[in-house]
Amino acid sequence: MRASVVVLIATGIFVLGRWAHNKTAITISTVASAAFLVIVISALDNGRTEEIARGFAWLILAVAILSPDSPVTPVANLIAGKLSSKQRTV
Repeated sequence: MRASVVVLIATGIFVLGRWAHNKTAITISTVASAAFLVIVISALDNGRTEEIARGFAWLILAVAILSPDSPVTPVANLIAGKLSSKQRTV
């Protein structure tokens, strides 16, 4: 998968997570940051720097998924709550 596609997916996850947490999802700074990030990763996504771009893209995706505003966070909190309640009853 191209690094620029991974960055676009990470940007989508970030926006979706902000929207899911009732925060302002799209602002001027969000659009500018995402555009800059996609341009830089796309420029690096050719030739000898392709592996570097791919590594940064996967790191950015991990940050988007593991951030407090991620859409995965409520699911993780729900699972953690169920696990901690089971541990208390044992």
